[in-house]
Amino acid sequence: MKEWFREWFNSKEYLNVYQHRNDDDAEKLLNLILKEIHLTKHSCILDAACGAGRHSIFLSSKGFNVIGFDLSKTLLMQAKKDALEKNIKLNLFCADIRKIYFKRKFDLVLNLFTSFGYFETDEENFSFAENIIDSMNFGAVYVFDYLNKEFLLNNLVHESIRNIGDRQIIEKRSFQGERVIKEIEIRNGGKKNSYFESVHLYDETFIIDRFEKIGYKTGKIFGDYEGHSFDRVISPRLIIFFSK
Repeated sequence: MKEWFREWFNSKEYLNVYQHRNDDDAEKLLNLILKEIHLTKHSCILDAACGAGRHSIFLSSKGFNVIGFDLSKTLLMQAKKDALEKNIKLNLFCADIRKIYFKRKFDLVLNLFTSFGYFETDEENFSFAENIIDSMNFGAVYVFDYLNKEFLLNNLVHESIRNIGDRQIIEKRSFQGERVIKEIEIRNGGKKNSYFESVHLYDETFIIDRFEKIGYKTGKIFGDYEGHSFDRVISPRLIIFFSK
């Protein structure tokens, strides 16, 4: 299933599986970003692979000029619905992160919550970072939020079972080569649906080297949404601030 994300992210079941993701983590990370980066109300922010729009909605509510895009029309529709309920206007559109280019310039580019590593090749996975750098103002920041490979290798939960309403969600995780695989089975009465996730595992040295070869400068590196310094053994996340 090379392009598993097309079916899974467009499925309404995706929102059911991940509804436990509340706004708290999103706000923690965004408050950390806003504390570290000086932005004005006129700053333009790009939320790449914005999903259901948690980050875009929060930033728009603060008065920033936010543009978001995602491949999933289902998630974009949810983002627009949530924004409408909060009386927030969003600028969202549907696009493939590998094939997007902008004429305008951005002051901040966000690639958050492991919306990275889905593709088969390094060239595809790093293509957005290569393409977007020319659309960043001088001194603009690219925030890269990804899993910490070393931590995951030592702390993988191989199976979990959750009940959400009438649904039972069974998630099985494993390593296959340089990828972490998640098999998701959703049981609802007599019905059973199966989905699949696959993310390439990159360590921090490979990612930093690749970004610097593109032309980015590496800034601060955090290991969680609270803003603790990155530790490759104990940090659950890898959050890197790159600048142009």
